[in-house]
Amino acid sequence: MLSKKYRLTKNGSFSYLYAHGSRAAEKPVRLNFVKSKAGVKIGFSVSNKIGHAVVRNKVKRRMRAVAAEYIHRLSPCQAVFIVSQGVDKLSFKELKSKMDLCLVRSGLLRKTDDEKEKKD
Repeated sequence: MLSKKYRLTKNGSFSYLYAHGSRAAEKPVRLNFVKSKAGVKIGFSVSNKIGHAVVRNKVKRRMRAVAAEYIHRLSPCQAVFIVSQGVDKLSFKELKSKMDLCLVRSGLLRKTDDEKEKKD
């Protein structure tokens, strides 16, 4: 579970990221982000078009679980994952791979020590 200290909660922060953030996408997942000097803050946006509240909450829970795995490998940033229709049909593994691709494309994901050793 993603700790509350890593969550983006203010409406103004979401609006700023939508307007001024850089984007990385892997349909149906899109990532808007801005690099920062402070820590990592991640938000999640799931439209009413996805389905009823039960479905939207399930998608958000899955996304928070994936983000929790990557939180310590991320560069300091503010980021919002935005999903579109079809995300509710994805399995957890597929959602994780889509979010991973977005993070890699954005350049926010730092290499771990294991990956650095393999490269050398």
